[in-house]
Amino acid sequence: MITQPRRNSLQFVVKISKFCNLRCTYCYEYAELGLKHRMSLDQIATMFRHAADYALAHKLEELSFVWHGGEPFMVPLETYEAIGELQREIFGDRIAYHNLVQTNLTVLTDKHLEFLRSKRFFAGIGVSFDVYGDQRVDIKGRQKCDTVLANMQRLIEADVPFGAITVLARNTLPHARGIYRFFDTLGVPFRFLPFYLSASPSQIDVHALKFEEIVETLRQIFDDWLVSEKATTVYPVQDQIEAAVDVMAGVERPSYDKFADEIVFLVNTDGSTHGVADAYSGEYAYGNIFHESLEQIVNSAGRVRAAQEADARYQKYCGQCPYRKACPGVFVVDATAAERKLLEDAGCPLRSAIAHIIDRVEETGLTQLFKERAGAAPKNPALAAAL
Repeated sequence: MITQPRRNSLQFVVKISKFCNLRCTYCYEYAELGLKHRMSLDQIATMFRHAADYALAHKLEELSFVWHGGEPFMVPLETYEAIGELQREIFGDRIAYHNLVQTNLTVLTDKHLEFLRSKRFFAGIGVSFDVYGDQRVDIKGRQKCDTVLANMQRLIEADVPFGAITVLARNTLPHARGIYRFFDTLGVPFRFLPFYLSASPSQIDVHALKFEEIVETLRQIFDDWLVSEKATTVYPVQDQIEAAVDVMAGVERPSYDKFADEIVFLVNTDGSTHGVADAYSGEYAYGNIFHESLEQIVNSAGRVRAAQEADARYQKYCGQCPYRKACPGVFVVDATAAERKLLEDAGCPLRSAIAHIIDRVEETGLTQLFKERAGAAPKNPALAAAL
């Protein structure tokens, strides 16, 4: 395992508050959605100072902060203005940084719209929206789909670009192709996020998908992408496409080393800091960014343990894979507990997806078109907010 960091940027997914106006039944924060506590400005300033110290010491090119919840737009916009002042004070011109937000878009006043359009704080927006299904409801059980659709239209009319995230779970699975067509028609890049974290075993029973269901659905989405006029970017299919392109071109990419390459850190409302794959796990906790330096967190016993187990997982599932040289193995290395079980039971879905893509491209004779489309995918920072 490589012990020297290779990263040139860091991203912090910041749970500024768990308070939310929705009660989506698959939400892994479900038990805490009624809590109104949020990070204080003093705590956030400490996080920024620790991030700045580490960025300067390791000559990082950029820091990004994804403001997450709960619903981050339940936090007053004045709070984000104050956070921006802290960033200018602490980072100044020494460190490049930007802010993203992950919102359910049920709260969008004229003031919010002006704030987003100005880009004086948020550089990118990710909208959580399933399009179909009945899971996104408020605390009284009322559907909020029409509200989100209306607010998406307001963003479009105000020329505020955004990405989107759809949870791929039991209720949305039958509609996956329709969901792709919806966002493809709008030209909005988005991510399917397979149900992967849960607040209780009962959520897994209700919402979890089988290996075959995930693989077949993503195969269908690729086929739809290949024949679409717009070919709107959709993750994780885009990751599969890029790996397939490299396999076909004989391009080799270095394997993903969690200890050296991990760039995304989740910061809970109390400052406890985790890797995304083991979010909220005490066994793999990295530390607390309100009380410890980022240097201590990066080199913590919990993170070393997680990296060692991730390396062993890579050797087990990627060591003999025919696509190993072109695929860095990110899915395997950063697999969550639910994804690890999927790996044990059925193998790597990415391997299956790459094989399907190569077969489909070869049998249709669309190799050149495929490569052109794959290389034209936009780099939308809002998609980085998907967790």
